[in-house]
Amino acid sequence: MNQASVFTRKLRIVSLAAGLLTTAVLTSRAQTGAEFTPHSSDPIDLAIVGPMVGTSFAVGMQFSAGTKAAIATLTEGKLMGRPIRVTEYDDNCVKLIAEKLSLDLAQTPPDVVIGHSCSATTLVSAPIYARHGILQITPASTAPQVTEMGISSIFRMIGRDDLQGRMAAEWLASHHRDDKIGIFGFDNDYSAGLTGIAIEELENRGIERTLLEQGSASATSYLSEIMNFVAAEVDVVYVVGGALDSGVFVRQANLVAAPFRIIGTDTMVSSIFRETAGEAADGIPFTFPADAIALIDDAQTRAAMDAIKQQGMAPEGYTLLAYAATQVWVEGVRRAESLDSDVVAAAIRQAPLQTVLGTVSFDAKGDIQTTYAPFSWFMWQDGQRVPLQ
Repeated sequence: MNQASVFTRKLRIVSLAAGLLTTAVLTSRAQTGAEFTPHSSDPIDLAIVGPMVGTSFAVGMQFSAGTKAAIATLTEGKLMGRPIRVTEYDDNCVKLIAEKLSLDLAQTPPDVVIGHSCSATTLVSAPIYARHGILQITPASTAPQVTEMGISSIFRMIGRDDLQGRMAAEWLASHHRDDKIGIFGFDNDYSAGLTGIAIEELENRGIERTLLEQGSASATSYLSEIMNFVAAEVDVVYVVGGALDSGVFVRQANLVAAPFRIIGTDTMVSSIFRETAGEAADGIPFTFPADAIALIDDAQTRAAMDAIKQQGMAPEGYTLLAYAATQVWVEGVRRAESLDSDVVAAAIRQAPLQTVLGTVSFDAKGDIQTTYAPFSWFMWQDGQRVPLQ
């Protein structure tokens, strides 16, 4: 046998071995997904991703408390006999950080990601998770594009901005049809998307906004924009920004006794907004998902409230949404008897699920469906979030 023939034979042996190894790995993975528990002591990996530091850290804390509380209610904290290992990651609500983080996570994929928070970070991370077979449930991202990407393994526990924008337009049309309307937004995906929807919905109702101002995120002052609204004799301003920026705007408008009223969005639910705006936060209407605790009073809800309190947090805001997201994933895994993202996603869509938010289901895109309206109107009153009557 000549040297070339020996080389060819060795190459064929190596190729055959590689093929057998690949087949074995794929078969092992398939069996693992189907049988679910190759070793009962192997942990299931759950990643919580959100803003854990910075101006939006309160959202990350709520994600953490809600998720851990839901796991704590499981028998011995186990799912199908296996322990759940929870790891938290900070994306700081920054797209570049979120993209790198999701690529890093994909190297050793968790079984599920509860997150992200900001729509921009969810939009850059979701395709990466999908390519690597990672199920994703966001408790907070409201941009319609999140579930318009055609990704079958992503779900959201909150309503979409097109619904929120429509509610804002309906409010303005009902309460301020004959008034001058201003809109204060920012140059980011969340604000641009929601302000665009609100403007379109107002125009559909025959209402033109008087003035649109755009501020810079994390600025220390918005007095210039406030005085522009005053000069234009605006009667009401729809503020669409992050919790800190909205708080700064509201506080400064109050300090200069600006004569216009203010309404806001779901970010105003944050304690950061309330603390920044101070007493000026009281009485400002804002949209947020309906208060499930008030709507549903049963044993499961009371158990969830107790579990969240044991995590050192109040059962409110994104804490409940993260709790429900974890419940959805747990039930999906139980139904599927698998951790495979596609199999679990199909199981989640299979039938309605019982959660702390009540009975929920998901459409083909991954948007949540509830028995009540996705958003309601709230306001702050003496440091408490209360329904707007």
